[in-house]
Amino acid sequence: MINRSVQSGASSEYRAISDDTLKDKDNGLWLTCFSAEIQGPWLRRFSWLRRLDRLAEQDQLICPGGRQFPAFHQAWQQVWQTGHRTPACDQWGILDEIYQCWLSPEAKGDHTVELQGWNRYVEAMVDYHQPALRLTTLDDYDTMLDRLAGSCFQFLPELHPHDRPMARYFGMVDQGYNNLRDLHEDACQGICYFPQALLQRFQVTLGEILDFTCFDNPGYYRLMEYWLIDYLPRLQHRALGLVMSDRLPRTWQYLLAWFIHRYQRIERVMAACGYNFVQFASVYWETVQQDLLRVTNDLAGLECGLSQQYDRMRSFALAGQSPFAAPLF
Repeated sequence: MINRSVQSGASSEYRAISDDTLKDKDNGLWLTCFSAEIQGPWLRRFSWLRRLDRLAEQDQLICPGGRQFPAFHQAWQQVWQTGHRTPACDQWGILDEIYQCWLSPEAKGDHTVELQGWNRYVEAMVDYHQPALRLTTLDDYDTMLDRLAGSCFQFLPELHPHDRPMARYFGMVDQGYNNLRDLHEDACQGICYFPQALLQRFQVTLGEILDFTCFDNPGYYRLMEYWLIDYLPRLQHRALGLVMSDRLPRTWQYLLAWFIHRYQRIERVMAACGYNFVQFASVYWETVQQDLLRVTNDLAGLECGLSQQYDRMRSFALAGQSPFAAPLF
């Protein structure tokens, strides 16, 4: 049985160090290898995602019952359906940025795919960013990953049209690992993304996840082993085509290398914590801080490491091995 005082301490420490800033820095560290001109479009899109997420969280957690996100959704629909700048763009800076980037006469190229991806993401946020969300089956969970993160990866910059379908699958992998990373954070908010059918299969209750008594249930450890050994590798397999593509720009190569480094870190720390996601919450973010300090003190080494890591990953994939198991750089 976990000592409740330890739980409380871990929770407060976790909230102190696991903030959006640290998550964003970890997600985007690979961008430091590139010029400000190249970073700009990527940082802009990451900013849109973070701002939309905070808007939805404000209605759900800070001001329950608030109507900020529905108001944004309605304003976006006006822009999406008309293709024109509307008065709502003056109120919502994010809409003005999207219009200028993808819809204005000055926008270069065809941005239909990006707009469709953004619209799918906004609609998914409407459906999934709600209190007491419960998923029934593993197929329901897959659908959520696809609609949320799969859509996100459709509007990231510099991607060849032929690689977009595989990028969608990689987005699903990313969301799967983020959900694993955030088990404690989500449970503290009454959220559990494990499907009901999967919990029943391993004889774990939703309540045990939310009040942290699952660590006394042997079925919980069988569930986690299934998740890490069976389910996540199946997601990874669907994304192999992106790693093997010979069209990826250097930005995407480094993104893949760093993200897979993150996934290996999540698995390593979770295993070291014995699948105890309460303990993981504090240990992991300390590990992230140490990792970021290490690599930011040697940016030249970071770029070299990412390049070598991507080459190893692609060699693994072309040889029929999992690039997600390639040695860490």
